Order: sequence, then C-alpha cells, then structure tokens
Amino acid sequence: MIEGLEHDYLDRLVGELPKVDTIVGIGGGVANDAAKYFAWKRGCSLILVPTIVSVNAYATPAAAVRENGAVHYLGKVVPKKVVIDYKAIQSAPKRLNTAGTGDIYSCRTALFDWKLSHEKTGESYDEKIAAGSQRILDTLVSNANEIKNVSEKGIRTLVELHAETNRLQILAGKPRPEEGSEHIFFYALEELTRRNFVHGEVVGTGIYVVSHFQTKEEGIVSKVMDSMGLMFRPRDYGISCDEFVKTVLHMKQYSQQNKMFYSILDTIEISRQDAEKLWDKLSA
Repeated sequence: MIEGLEHDYLDRLVGELPKVDTIVGIGGGVANDAAKYFAWKRGCSLILVPTIVSVNAYATPAAAVRENGAVHYLGKVVPKKVVIDYKAIQSAPKRLNTAGTGDIYSCRTALFDWKLSHEKTGESYDEKIAAGSQRILDTLVSNANEIKNVSEKGIRTLVELHAETNRLQILAGKPRPEEGSEHIFFYALEELTRRNFVHGEVVGTGIYVVSHFQTKEEGIVSKVMDSMGLMFRPRDYGISCDEFVKTVLHMKQYSQQNKMFYSILDTIEISRQDAEKLWDKLSA
C-alpha cells in the first residue's frame, strides 16, 4: 500500500524490495506511478492494472515523483501489459472514474498556453500535434454521457484518449499537448496544503480558473465538465475559500520558482479580488 510519491520514500521502498522479475501496480494513479518507478529503478518488467481511470498514469512512461513539493517526471518504462477490467473499474465510486476527464480536457487550456509560448518566446509548436489534441477534445465531449455513466464505452473512451494524449506528448517531446497552467493549480494546491487529492478533479478546477484568464470562457468549460460528471468545484473535494484563494494567488510564484513552462500566468497579475470572485462563481 503506497502512502505517497515522495522521492526519498520511494527510494527507501526500492531498497527494501526483494529480488523480483516483474512489478505489478494495482490501483489508482499513485499505485501505478510507484510501480513504474520501481520497475525503472530495478530494470524489470511491469504490468499495470488500473482499478480506476482517474488519471493517465497507467498510460504514460514516466513516474510523477514529488520532491520538496514539486513534481518531477522520472524514468521511462513501457509496461508489458495494461489490464483494463471493466467490472473492477465500474465497482469504484463514479467520481473516481469521471475524474479521468481532467487529464484529457486539460488539452483545451494546455493548447492555449503552448501557442501563447510559441508566439511570445518562440518555443517550437507543431500544428499537426495541436490538431490531434483538438480531435481528442472533440471525441471526449461527444462521449460525455457515456463517460458520466461509466459505461464500458465510456471507460474505453477514457483509456483510448489517455493513450492518445500520451502518444502526442511523446511525438512533441514534451507534455505541452496536454499539460498547461491548469496543472499548476494542482501542484500549487498540493504544495500549500500538503494533502492528497484526486488529481483529475483538482485539474478540473485549474481548467476553470485558467480559462477565466485565457478566454473568459469558464462558463462554457463548467457546463462541459458537468456533462462529463467531473467533480471540479472546490467544495466537491473539501478545500476552503482561504485555501482556494491562496492557491490561485500562489500559482504564478510556484511556476516561476519551479521553472515551469511559459503560460498565461507569465502574462497576468492575479489579485485577491480575482481569486475571491472565482471562488464565488464556483460556489454558486
């Protein structure tokens, strides 16, 4: 049973492992990320069995390891098998599966940030890959009802889209097609609170917040996330107004301190009034 993804903790567990030829990760994102890290460090085979599809960890080659409050993607390991058991996944609370939309719908805000960086800093940008991310978004939204009901078709859609976003990130050589400033909200909240959250739900909040500053289309975004059953409002996962406001105000500092990718956060100043108004909208 994995207690977290802190680098020192994982290294201690690696040192305690007996000699094995295969690591099997069974569970959610934390279990799958830990299994990838162990298999990478030990140079052995990997099998992943996600029992929820709340995050794309089972479909990506690197482990999201934490160090001093920051996320670092370490290692590269391709599983021998990924086992998708529909009944096991459907036996979990629905919200733990609809949360899987967060790491797909994030393409919307990530693409904006990527193109903005290209225009402002000259960062390389690939139109074909960006078009692929847009097709992913279209497929996600067109299957919203199946995903919300966690039907077999809905689960398959999430799995296939998680795999496709990973493929595009590999093609791009960076996470830009799927990860933007919406993820910085998640990282900042995690650093400030030192608590664990369902990744996709907090990313959903990040999508809402960032959409306000990118395009003022947070109203459209909230309707889409509701249609997919994504629990993205702060009250859904138990953070207070104070925690939310502090996180929104901390996003830019977090990005700069951890030398994150260029994003909308680099072009704006966020006031306490901005953050409080967003809280009011999300709490309405």
